[in-house]
Amino acid sequence: MIDNVYGANLFKGKKTTLVFRNGLSYKNWLKVHCKSGNDDMGVHYLKPGGIDYQFSFYDNVFGGTLIWCTMSKGPDYKISSRFDAYKQNKDKSHGTSYNYVAKDDGIYHSNLVEFRLHKKFNWK
Repeated sequence: MIDNVYGANLFKGKKTTLVFRNGLSYKNWLKVHCKSGNDDMGVHYLKPGGIDYQFSFYDNVFGGTLIWCTMSKGPDYKISSRFDAYKQNKDKSHGTSYNYVAKDDGIYHSNLVEFRLHKKFNWK
C-alpha cells in the first residue's frame, strides 16, 4: 500500500531497474548472473533477439547498495566479464534505468541521463 503508481516508496525512494539485452551476433546466447550482498538473482540465459532480462530494487536506506553481474558468451560461456552494474551514490538521485547490451566486442551501457550506448567493459 505504501508503493505508489510510479514505483516510489515513502521510506525507500524510487526503484532502480537493471536491464540486460543480448546484442551478440547471430545464434549466440548470453548468460547473465547478478548478485548483491543479500541476494542472488539467479542465472538467466538470453537467446539472440529474445526478451530482455530485467529486475528492479530499492536502494538500502543506510547506503551501500551494490549489485555486480557476470555476463558470459561463447562455447560453454567461457568468455565473460564481471562488473559492478549498480553502486549506490548518496549524492545522486536514483530511480532510473541502467541498460547493458552485450555485443561481440564488449558490453555497452546507457541510462536515462546518458541515453546513448557507450562501450563500458571488455570481454575477458
